[in-house]
Amino acid sequence: MDTTSTRPKAARQAMPGDWARPRAAVVAGELAVAVTVAAAASLAVQFVVNRMTIPRPSNVPLAVTALGSTVLLAAAVGAIAVRRWPRWATPLSWAGLAALGTLPLAVSLHGTRFYLNGLSGDQFFRTQYLARLTDSAALADGNYAHLPPFYPAGWFWVGGRFADLFGLAGWAAYKPFALLTMAVAPVVAFVLWSALTGRATALLLATLTCLAGLRVAAYEPYSWILAASIPPIAALAWRAMRRAADGRGRDWRLTVAIGLFFGASGAVYTLLFGFLGLVLVTFGLAAVVAAGRAGWGRRAARVLVELLLTGLIALPVMLLVWTPFLLRVLRDAALSDTGATRFLPEIGAKLPMPMFETGTGAVSGLLCLIGVGWIVSAWARDPLARALGGLVLLCYAWFLLSFLALGARSTLLPFRLEPVLLAALYCAGGLGVLALLRLAARWWPVAAAHRAGVAVVAVLAMVQLVQTYEEAEREAVSSHIFDVAFTTYDDTGHRADGQGSPEDPGAWHGALIDTIGELTGRPPAESVVLTPHATLLALRPYWGFQTTVNAYANPLADFAGRNARIVEWARARDAEELTRLLDASPYRAPDVFVLRRDHNGLRTVVSRDTFPLEPNERKEDVVFAPEAFAGPGFERRDVGPFAVIVRRQTP
Repeated sequence: MDTTSTRPKAARQAMPGDWARPRAAVVAGELAVAVTVAAAASLAVQFVVNRMTIPRPSNVPLAVTALGSTVLLAAAVGAIAVRRWPRWATPLSWAGLAALGTLPLAVSLHGTRFYLNGLSGDQFFRTQYLARLTDSAALADGNYAHLPPFYPAGWFWVGGRFADLFGLAGWAAYKPFALLTMAVAPVVAFVLWSALTGRATALLLATLTCLAGLRVAAYEPYSWILAASIPPIAALAWRAMRRAADGRGRDWRLTVAIGLFFGASGAVYTLLFGFLGLVLVTFGLAAVVAAGRAGWGRRAARVLVELLLTGLIALPVMLLVWTPFLLRVLRDAALSDTGATRFLPEIGAKLPMPMFETGTGAVSGLLCLIGVGWIVSAWARDPLARALGGLVLLCYAWFLLSFLALGARSTLLPFRLEPVLLAALYCAGGLGVLALLRLAARWWPVAAAHRAGVAVVAVLAMVQLVQTYEEAEREAVSSHIFDVAFTTYDDTGHRADGQGSPEDPGAWHGALIDTIGELTGRPPAESVVLTPHATLLALRPYWGFQTTVNAYANPLADFAGRNARIVEWARARDAEELTRLLDASPYRAPDVFVLRRDHNGLRTVVSRDTFPLEPNERKEDVVFAPEAFAGPGFERRDVGPFAVIVRRQTP
C-alpha cells in the first residue's frame, strides 16, 4: 500500500507539529468547514437510515452495517493508497469519516428515539442536563433549581441550541446530537493529523480513531469529541515543549492551539482537563530532561513560561462555563461532599490490556500490539512515537494513581480514559503497519497485485472492527446497552419495540405529564418535583428536589441534607405539619409530588452512598402518610400506580 503524500519528503520527516506548510489560519478555517461538512453528512446519513425499513428482531441491521462500512472503508483505503492526494479527496474524506462514525450506530438504533442505554444509568443524567439547556440557554444545574452548573455545560449547551434549531425536545435531541458528535470527532482528528503528517496518513489515523470510538466511546459522546483529538494534540504538545526546552523560539500557533484545546476540555469534560494538565506538565519535564544537563534552569524556566501561557489561553474558554459556579462558591463557600469520583466498577479496578484481546476483539488486540511494538522500536528516532508512547504511559499512570486514591475514599475514574488509550494505540498501530510495509518494500519488490492484496486485508480487518463494535460496547458498558434503547418509555408512554405494560411506571409518562400540567397550570420549568420515578425529570425540564445518586449531585446542593429533609417530611402526621416543614426548608421545596401508591402509604426513595461497594449506592424507601397531603394546601389526583400531588398557590 502506497501512502505517499503530496508533501515534500523533508516535511514528512520533520518533527510532529511542524506547521511550516499549513498556516494556522488555514488549519482553523479548514477545521470550521470540516466540522460543518461532517455535521451535514451525519444528518444526511441519519435521515436516510431513519427512512429505511429494518425489521426487528432480525440480523438485517448487521447486514446493513457490514455493507455500508465495507463501502466506506474501501473508499478510505483507496484514498490512502493513491500516489498523489487530489484536492477533492479532502472534503470527501470529511464526509466519509462522518458517515462511518454515524452509520453503525444509526442502524443499530433504527426505530427508537433514544440513544444507547435509553434513560438508564448515566444517560438519565445526561439527557436531563440536555433538556435543561434546551429549555433555556442560561447556564443552570441540570436538576437543582437556583444553582449554577457544576458539571461542565459545553457539549450540553451546544446540544440545546441544536435542539432549538430543529424544534426538538431535549430528550428527543439527545440521540441525533450524539450521533452527530460521533461523526464530527474523527473529522476533527483528521484535520489535526493533517497538520502533522501527509493527508493519506492522516486519513488512516482518523479512520482508526473513528473505529476506536465506535468500540469504546459511543456511550459517552461528549467526552469522545475531545478524546479523539488528544493523540494529535499530544504530538503538538511534545513539539511545543521541546521547542521551549531547546530555546528555539516559541511557535505561537502551537501555544494558542494547545491552549484553546485545553480550555475546551475544561468547558466540556473535567476529567480530561485534569488528564491533559498531567500530559502537559509531564511532557514539559520530559522535554527539559531530554535537552541535556547543561543550562537546565533556563530550560525549565522556558518550559514553565510555555505552560503558563497555555493555561492563560485556556482560562477564558473555561470561564465561559465555570464562572457562575465559581462566583457562587466565592459568595457562599458552602460546598458539600460530592460523590462524582466515588465510583469503582470492575473496568476501573484493573489495568486495561487491549493489546491482548482475543475472540471478536482479536483484530483490535493485534492492532494495539503492533502499536506497542512500533512505539518501542521507534521511540529513539521518532518524536511522534515518543508523544503517543508518553500518552499511553500516562493513561496507565492515571489508573495507578486512581488505585492509590482509594486510600482517600475516592478514585480518578480511570476507565473514562480507555477511549484515549485505545485511540492512541490504534494510531500507533496504523503507523506501525506503515513502517512494516515500508520495511518490506526495501527487501522485496512490491507488485501491483501485492499492493492490492494488502489493501483488501486492510479493508477486511477494519470491517471486522466495525462488525464487532456492538460486542465491544456491551463488554465495556452493559450487556443491555442496545436493548434498553428500545425498551425505554418515551414521553407518551410508548416503547420503540411496541411492547410495554400498564404495570410499568413508564407507561404512565404521558398521563403524568398531562396531569402535572393541568394541576399546576405552569410550564414544567416552573415546578420542583419530588418523585422516585426520576425518568420523568429527563422527559420534561422539571426541577428535581433531589437527584438519583450522589454522583450526579451538585456540591452546592447538599445531597445529604436534602435526604434528611425528605425523611423529616415523611414523618409529618398531617397537612398542617407538612406545610410548616416545607415552608421551613432551606432549599426550594417541591411543589409537585409524584409518589408511588403502596399499601402502607405514598412512597419515594433516597439514595445512600456505599462506596467502594458495588453497587456504590443503596436505595431506601421513604413513605409518606396519605393524611400528610389531606389538606386545603394540596390537590391530589391518582394516575396509574402514582399519586400526583400539587401544592396550591397561596393567594
